[in-house]
Amino acid sequence: MVQAHGGIAQVAGQALFEQCVYDAEAASSSLDRSWITRCPRAADLPFFATAISEVPSTTHPLGFRGGGEGGITPALGVIVNAVVDALADLGVTHLEMPVTPERVWRAIRAKPGE
Repeated sequence: MVQAHGGIAQVAGQALFEQCVYDAEAASSSLDRSWITRCPRAADLPFFATAISEVPSTTHPLGFRGGGEGGITPALGVIVNAVVDALADLGVTHLEMPVTPERVWRAIRAKPGE
């Protein structure tokens, strides 16, 4: 269960905080990029109620799956879609990752269709 919780936390960081920034004026080559990321802390996340659903892998000879796979696989879509669904009454239909407070604010302020 701990691995599933860790997978969810990892993806929450990716969906909400992680971005790659390129500054053409400051960069000497196209490889000069800065990763901006902040790992979520326990206080940033709600309690997760998880359960084990043992479904053997069809592609591994022993049926093994990664321990954190259940948390990582669906979490990106779940987190971003939850934010978009929460903002639907305000006309927001799409947000790019990471779903930062600034992007949410801009989406709320934008006119529909922009």
